[in-house]
Amino acid sequence: MGEAAPQDNAPVEAHPPRSATWAETWVNVVFPTLFGMVAGAFWQALVSPHLTYGLPNPPQGGLLIMMLFSPLLHRWLTPHPPSMWLDYLGGIAALALPLMFVWSTGMGGFVCGGYLTVVLWIWVSTSWWRFHLPPFRLAIWHTMGVNIGALSGSLLYYSLVM
Repeated sequence: MGEAAPQDNAPVEAHPPRSATWAETWVNVVFPTLFGMVAGAFWQALVSPHLTYGLPNPPQGGLLIMMLFSPLLHRWLTPHPPSMWLDYLGGIAALALPLMFVWSTGMGGFVCGGYLTVVLWIWVSTSWWRFHLPPFRLAIWHTMGVNIGALSGSLLYYSLVM
């Protein structure tokens, strides 16, 4: 009979955790936030003054614009085939629709749509980049960035111009 393989009792060296690359950070954090900032400022400047009741507000407008541009955002921000953009749109809608409802509640919307989303977005941004995510989950990550970007872009525009 054959000999048993020798047991290697040497300790397994832990591999240090990999940091996110600049490309991953740009695609999943910076670009969605900048897109949201531009959309929120655009909504604050050009759409909000013409709304009778102030709804949809700039964060809601940013999310609506994101849904409108979802095929392009999917193509630019995900490595998945273009035919999967409906999955990406589904991820956007899964978070954007509840956020739009939350934003319509007034000050409670600022707490849940702003502060809570920022906390979740920071947590997601520090952990999700390690995984190969499907379009649905990438869209949820990007939607949080657009939401926060639209809020900050509208506030920045309002504070500088008004």
